Amino acid sequence: MIAYLVGEITQTYDEYTVLEVGGIGYEILVCADYKLSGHQKIYIYENIKEEIHDLYGFVTLTDKQIFKKLITVNGVGPKAACQMITMYGANQLASYIIQGNNQAITKINGIGAKIANRVILELKDKLSDYFEPVVFHLNTDLTTSVSNVAKYEATEGLVALGYSNTEATKAVTAIYNDNDTSEQLIKKALELMALIVD
Repeated sequence: MIAYLVGEITQTYDEYTVLEVGGIGYEILVCADYKLSGHQKIYIYENIKEEIHDLYGFVTLTDKQIFKKLITVNGVGPKAACQMITMYGANQLASYIIQGNNQAITKINGIGAKIANRVILELKDKLSDYFEPVVFHLNTDLTTSVSNVAKYEATEGLVALGYSNTEATKAVTAIYNDNDTSEQLIKKALELMALIVD
């Protein structure tokens, strides 16, 4: 099984990205709402069934771990799980599940109330345990705690994109907003750093 791949992004399409590693191009369905470019480390989940061999890619390990929990729920396949993470980001999605916010989950294309309720029922406790060290041990409310997780994940994501920890931390701090998901923070940080380079 492939844990992650490191290489150069050579092509990007609406449905997948091509990552070249050692002269081999891998088609990867990246679960993120922004396009990747340049040298990348992408965490991989292999979906192998009969004639299907799809590679799902994630910028952070947390995204991959939440994805793997989502697909354990009956009615949630890899494509649906990828859509869920792409729309909200793993941490924001996890917070909605922990809070039992089925309205937010049903906004995702193809996810009805029945599946949303099933996701909450089956994963609420599991995700509470998973995020316990970050979400529930801080002396703040849940919203602030989740935003702190998003800030951490955004920094981690930028480091995975090849930036130094110092560069990533400075960029995320400069554009930080409590209401942003980790994916939104990454997008804003990338835009900021592009302006600085220009």
